[in-house]
Amino acid sequence: MLANIFKNPEILDKKVHKDLKLSPYANYEFTKDVYLSPIGLEEILVAMKSVIIVFVKDESGDIYPSVVLGGEEGGNLLLSKENTWKENKYIPAALRCYPFGLGSDGKNSFITVDAKAELFEQEGGNLIIKDEESLTDAGENAINFVTTVYNNIHTTKEFSKLLNSLGILKQAEISIKMNKEEYTLKSGIYIVDENALNKLESRKIKKLATGGFMKFVYAHLLSLNNTY
Repeated sequence: MLANIFKNPEILDKKVHKDLKLSPYANYEFTKDVYLSPIGLEEILVAMKSVIIVFVKDESGDIYPSVVLGGEEGGNLLLSKENTWKENKYIPAALRCYPFGLGSDGKNSFITVDAKAELFEQEGGNLIIKDEESLTDAGENAINFVTTVYNNIHTTKEFSKLLNSLGILKQAEISIKMNKEEYTLKSGIYIVDENALNKLESRKIKKLATGGFMKFVYAHLLSLNNTY
């Protein structure tokens, strides 16, 4: 997940990484090649106000909500020439986790870190590890945020599975027009089929309603009207 933003991903080790000092973001250059970012369920209600939300099927067949940042051939269109984020456009929490991430070997999950990230090379940063044994407050806050964000993203798969099982997801092509150029996304992209949604049997609608999912479905549909 978002593997292409990591220059040198490693499993966080309190001894190996004891000297790393974390600084605030100066810019978002590390996202320049990212055109899709997964998001958690609650993020949808905020993200829908400014960016397009779609459903993406990954190589393992899992489907999850993602924010569209650009086209397959254009990278991240929400960056300025100075690599700052476009004003009033939502920044996915998964990107705000960087330079940390969450990895898995199939059985266990672990925190990863991009030890070569520029955020560790600036002056005035805060140590994330103390005494080679424990995390500092800065480190604890960062790791707690990463864990929460990735757990939220994982739970959205259940939402996506439900939509898919109800037969209301359809493959789609997303086009973004910007600076007289058009950028497209079509590989593994899905959206809710409004016609199929409107024809759902009442018992299936009840599944969405009792799970509290209807608001997320409509937020997704409304987001498709957003422009970049």
